Amino acid sequence: MKQLYALMIATAGTLAAVAQTPKTKYNADSLLSRWVIDVNLLGGLSSQNFTTNKSSLNYLNAVNANPGELKFKNGVAYGGDAQLGFFFGKKRHFGIGAGFMYLMQEGYASLNNYHVEYQAADFAGSTFRQSITGNDLNEHLAITNMNIPVMLKYKNRFSKRWGFTADAGALFNVQMKSAYKAHANFDYEAIYQLRANADGGTTAVYDNSPVPSVNDWLITKAEFLRNNPNGNMPEYFNTKRALGYSVGLNETVPTKQGNVSYNKGSIGFMLQPSFNYFLSDDVALNFGGYYMFQPFKNNATANYHLTDGAGNYSSMLNNATASTNQSYGLNIGARFFLGNKKDRDHDGITDRKDKCPDVFGLAKFDGCPDTDGDGIQDSEDSCVTVFGLARFHGCPDTDGDGIPDKDDLCPLVFGLEKYHGCPDRDGDGIIDKDDSCPDVFGLVQFHGCPDRDGDGVPDADDKCPDVAGPIANQGCPIDDVKTPAPTKAGIDGDISTPILFESDRSYVPESYIPEIDEAARQLKDDKDSYLTIDGHADTTGAEMHNEGLSQKRANAVKKIIVDKGVNASRIKTTGHGSDIPVAPNETPEGRQKNRRSVMKLVKTRYKN
Repeated sequence: MKQLYALMIATAGTLAAVAQTPKTKYNADSLLSRWVIDVNLLGGLSSQNFTTNKSSLNYLNAVNANPGELKFKNGVAYGGDAQLGFFFGKKRHFGIGAGFMYLMQEGYASLNNYHVEYQAADFAGSTFRQSITGNDLNEHLAITNMNIPVMLKYKNRFSKRWGFTADAGALFNVQMKSAYKAHANFDYEAIYQLRANADGGTTAVYDNSPVPSVNDWLITKAEFLRNNPNGNMPEYFNTKRALGYSVGLNETVPTKQGNVSYNKGSIGFMLQPSFNYFLSDDVALNFGGYYMFQPFKNNATANYHLTDGAGNYSSMLNNATASTNQSYGLNIGARFFLGNKKDRDHDGITDRKDKCPDVFGLAKFDGCPDTDGDGIQDSEDSCVTVFGLARFHGCPDTDGDGIPDKDDLCPLVFGLEKYHGCPDRDGDGIIDKDDSCPDVFGLVQFHGCPDRDGDGVPDADDKCPDVAGPIANQGCPIDDVKTPAPTKAGIDGDISTPILFESDRSYVPESYIPEIDEAARQLKDDKDSYLTIDGHADTTGAEMHNEGLSQKRANAVKKIIVDKGVNASRIKTTGHGSDIPVAPNETPEGRQKNRRSVMKLVKTRYKN
């Protein structure tokens, strides 16, 4: 055992020396959290040395007594501990910790060479000498050992992945309880010394001589073999026992089990050195060993008898007054670092000086990052991931038009500020990306395309772009000369100035009633004509809302005309939403012009 202790101490010293060797200039211990939680599984061997009372003194007039020596053998231990630790100092190598440890220890207690002879009384009240010899006396022990460890802790992380730690300190015991199960058998023998009485009878008295008198009546194995070397000794003892005498051979103790608890509050010692393997700065695995030493006191049972007759038994531990407990083996576990670290983002700038302690940064920005490397730290960079210019707060201007890309609707083409960076090559007020004819000055209602003859048909769709004509005739004028083939043609024409509406309203103002009356009159006069009403809205509302509102405005005009006696089937209404503006929507005046309904009279005839 001493050699094992010496080996453990030498191993711990070697590990500490290796840990102290400055292989690299790695100072990460000072950057780790001060608070740790250690959780370890323990497994190994255990031993106990018992101190017992001399139980033979509890037997009356004992002679030839040998209470035997109580020993512990085949001990094993397994369990675990958990500790909360705090490391102090600039380098954070030393600290203190406390927690809880649970250890289950198993083994066998044995008592060898047990023998006692003492004065007893038999079933008839006669005095005799009881002789008891123990055979194979064993108890299986399951020991529950609970402690509060208070440790001085040491750690040294000597590389990014490897470190060394060692705990040493006191164990304050809160429970030491042994659950025992006995396996034992005994030989019970009897010696009677008979003394003659004055009346001619005899009286049994106690023979306290180490060697019984030859005149004694001996119910012993030796006496039986001397007189009956070939006799049936078990039968002889069974017969005597049946008559009431306290004798028997190899009497097995009925299964006896129970618990024996040691006094609480004992203080022990524990050493726990380990190597650490760091999975990260938050978690490390522990691989090492442990050694623990604990002394315990016990209140031995008063007038303790291991046995005083067949069938009676008291645990060997009931006679123990003290026990020295040792356990040693291997531990494997994990260490968890808690709380804020000194340099959480590992950028080499301590959290105390790091203005961005959770993000890897640069020293010139006090630990804050510059993700795109444009010399502008992210907190002041409006375009964090793209290399940009200082005058645009870190955002780029790819096309060089003086408008940063994030505000430029056309970032790859040089444009104008009033159009948010987009170009208008033909200068018609419609940016090129929305202009169907970007190189020709055009009109908004035709998406930037021109209508040279002003007939409402854009040149691209106008078969006669230089001569005004109705939409129904693809922009060409109607030929009044009669032709042989019957064809249907129409003449379109606005019959009023636009009817303008208030914002988000479809009520027709009274001022427009005369124009509407005129449209009704013309429809009544020309039975072959029909009327189209186109409703429009500005861009103030949502697109879907504007479509519905423009339709309501066209329907409001239609209702007035129908109420004047015109058949509703001769009136066609269409809501265009805000798709066909006649003025810019950026000004109140322009929006007013776009909130409108327009009536067109279509004259239809058949030519012969």
